[in-house]
Amino acid sequence: MTRAAALVVLLALTRWAAQAADATAKPAVRPDDLSYVYGVGSFAPEYAPPPPGSYRLPPIDDVADHPLVGSDGRRTTLYALTRGRVAVVAFVYTSCAEATGCPVSLGVLHRLDDAIAADAALRARVILVSLSFDPERDTPARLASARALHAPRTSWPFATTPDEATLAPLLADFGQPVARLRFPDGSWTGLYRHVLKVFLVDTRHRVRNVYSTGFLHPQLILNDIRTVLLETSG
Repeated sequence: MTRAAALVVLLALTRWAAQAADATAKPAVRPDDLSYVYGVGSFAPEYAPPPPGSYRLPPIDDVADHPLVGSDGRRTTLYALTRGRVAVVAFVYTSCAEATGCPVSLGVLHRLDDAIAADAALRARVILVSLSFDPERDTPARLASARALHAPRTSWPFATTPDEATLAPLLADFGQPVARLRFPDGSWTGLYRHVLKVFLVDTRHRVRNVYSTGFLHPQLILNDIRTVLLETSG
């Protein structure tokens, strides 16, 4: 990279970091910005997903319980939030503006929220969970503002960990890579490097599927949810 190109990148990171560091700024993710994940576009499945129950989703891993703080400011835990329901868990941070990052996962959960709310068979048995990996800036008030932008029709909690010390075990348990992006002098840019992952977790706290950009589509996830639910209702 030339010095000129490096300077352009540095200036861009500085601008993004300034926006991200402003705790009073509105969250970068807004439902109106996410319409592209609702249509066909590049986020539509490239094939007709198999019907629910026509395939199996063997457990991938177990997830332990972890302390959390909800957008209402109350202490809770991962298990308490899910309360025996199948959960779709997405890791995000409210300052994220990466085109294929948090906005995509929040947009897909927004669409799932509509679908689950409209299906009586799913409403009581499925929950969406957005977990922030930026506990320093994503305060309960900021998480509440981010949640309000989506006007959830289901419970859809937004939460984070009480501190950085309790964040690390949570991320490690899910296998969710997250790292702070830093300037050459070592100072934090205010941005994270992270892999987009959304997890399907069953009522026994077992991960049954992991979705990234190529397979993160509401219909695929809904079929997987119904497939997991059929195991206990058949």
